[in-house]
Amino acid sequence: MSASARLSVRMQDIAQSLADVLTDVAGEPVPFVLVLQADKAAQYVSNCDRKDGSELIESLLARWKAGRADIPAHYNPDLRTPSDIAGYAQLVADRLQGVER
Repeated sequence: MSASARLSVRMQDIAQSLADVLTDVAGEPVPFVLVLQADKAAQYVSNCDRKDGSELIESLLARWKAGRADIPAHYNPDLRTPSDIAGYAQLVADRLQGVER
């Protein structure tokens, strides 16, 4: 089975795990669109409808094209540490494996 096929089968599980982690971190539901590429095929999964997902992507692309900064917290090393990032990554991995913390 190809990488894109393996991902396709698990995309809804990945989306639910990501939604759970984002809600835990933000304290409220956070809309997202996850776009990835495997085997030169783009795939996406989202927790919002197509119209809202499209607006999210278009907004991001407009900021990139305008050379505007992303979220200011991305540039503040005091707000996120490597251990925070590793912790979130482990939380997503655990949820995908069915492990609850």
